[in-house]
Amino acid sequence: MATVNGVNSNNNVNVVDSSKLSQQDFVSAVYLERGNMLDSEVRKLLSEIETSNKLLGNVNTLINKSNIAQYGTSQYKQTTWTTNGNNIVLDNGYGIAIQPDANGKTTFTLVDAEGNQLNYQNQALVPVAKGSISDAKQVGIPVMNDMTMVLDDGTEITFQTSAPGTPFDPSNLSGGLADITGITITRGNQGLTVTDLNTAKPVIGTPNLNGTALDAASNDGYVLLEAGGLHSWEFDGVNTNQMSRKDPNDSSQTLSGYAARKVAFQNSFTNEVTGGMPALTQEERDVLSNLLKINYTDASGKGQLTPEEWASLKTSLNAAKENLTGSNQLQTVQLQRAMTTYNQNFDTMSNSQSKIYTLLKDIISNSK
Repeated sequence: MATVNGVNSNNNVNVVDSSKLSQQDFVSAVYLERGNMLDSEVRKLLSEIETSNKLLGNVNTLINKSNIAQYGTSQYKQTTWTTNGNNIVLDNGYGIAIQPDANGKTTFTLVDAEGNQLNYQNQALVPVAKGSISDAKQVGIPVMNDMTMVLDDGTEITFQTSAPGTPFDPSNLSGGLADITGITITRGNQGLTVTDLNTAKPVIGTPNLNGTALDAASNDGYVLLEAGGLHSWEFDGVNTNQMSRKDPNDSSQTLSGYAARKVAFQNSFTNEVTGGMPALTQEERDVLSNLLKINYTDASGKGQLTPEEWASLKTSLNAAKENLTGSNQLQTVQLQRAMTTYNQNFDTMSNSQSKIYTLLKDIISNSK
């Protein structure tokens, strides 16, 4: 059979012989076959979006590694951070505003140069995009144990926590939430601490040049990476909004959203992120070479890039991120269109069947 618009008898498309079917069956067969083709297109687009999202996660992780490599070993001769009352001004447009809450404790808001925020409220860290409102139960990151947020410029913000008021209960996913008692901020040898955050009178320290010692002395715990703004965070290569975990009460079920994040961060975790020189894993090197097709310099041959090599790679990573973001947006639009057409096809088939049945009913009624 000749190919028509890429469809032939070898494309798993059943050719309908109208001479062997009633009008009703013929119409149904045509719509069902079209539905199968549209279903394949939807699945194809979903697979492409999944691949694109995974690559974006890889790129964001590598960009953060580059930032840590470039800035993690920065040796300041004098501090660049300042404090003004309850406000802390960091580098590159980042800042922290600390204020009392209604419960005799303290809340804070981390902001970036674009106006995105990370708010601490009710024992959760809530990412908020500029000009929007976020529901803690939808996007909130539960505070359960020590946790470190690594900003895009390599700044590490570590949150020390108290023991949970109520232990985590896996049977109903309740409890386990803790107060943030202190903050340790480091970037290279620059550091600053905030203590007594679980009281109404927090103590904000003075920026100093003992950041290396501060970082080594504090437990980093779970490490999350900023993914293009304070409104977006990744853990273990996955955006926190897309995290999933097995239901502890039913291993055949998968949890998502806030429940998944509670399961992920339920246990205390001792971890130290060395702010010096991160290395490319073999998997990351394969992604760069085989999937992203990015050429980069690695004099070591083992993924142990120098700060200059990381800086050069970061330029290519930013370009790849922009391209992937654009492709992802286009794929999403295409998926929406395909889904609309898919639904319209079955609606039309249903309406056609209804009209045929109505016509047959009228014919039978008139013949009596």
